[in-house]
Amino acid sequence: MRHKDREVTDVTEIWAGVVASPWMTMALCDGAEPHVVPLSFGVADGAIYFHSSRKGHKVELLRRGGTVCCSFVPYADVTRPEDGTGCRFSMRFLSVLAWGRPEELHDPAEVSVAVRALLSAVQAPDAPVNEEAVGRTAFFRLVPDRMTASRHA
Repeated sequence: MRHKDREVTDVTEIWAGVVASPWMTMALCDGAEPHVVPLSFGVADGAIYFHSSRKGHKVELLRRGGTVCCSFVPYADVTRPEDGTGCRFSMRFLSVLAWGRPEELHDPAEVSVAVRALLSAVQAPDAPVNEEAVGRTAFFRLVPDRMTASRHA
């Protein structure tokens, strides 16, 4: 990290940044070309859970088993200088990156954890589950191998 003064090293603060993010952006490798998708997600027990259609380009890439990188930005605001001078604008932000290899979940108990994590992320942890929809959906768990975070106030 170039700006060591902006580095966040506290694991609790890093995970709080993940949880506070309204969505994540996941970068996958598609040969020589990156493939980036925004995703809703949930967090439970040190893992990031997300879902996908059972068919399509994204799920094909995920099933190849490569490493992904996820970006989380819980807040980002432009800060303007008091005198309004151009080229002195800045950003106030927290940014988290997480790398790892997602695994597709097949065990019903693990899928249940994923569903509850996703529902909790949208403030509906006790909502009834549509089992038909769950049956049509692929669920994944990402336990990050590495995480970094940067903050600028």
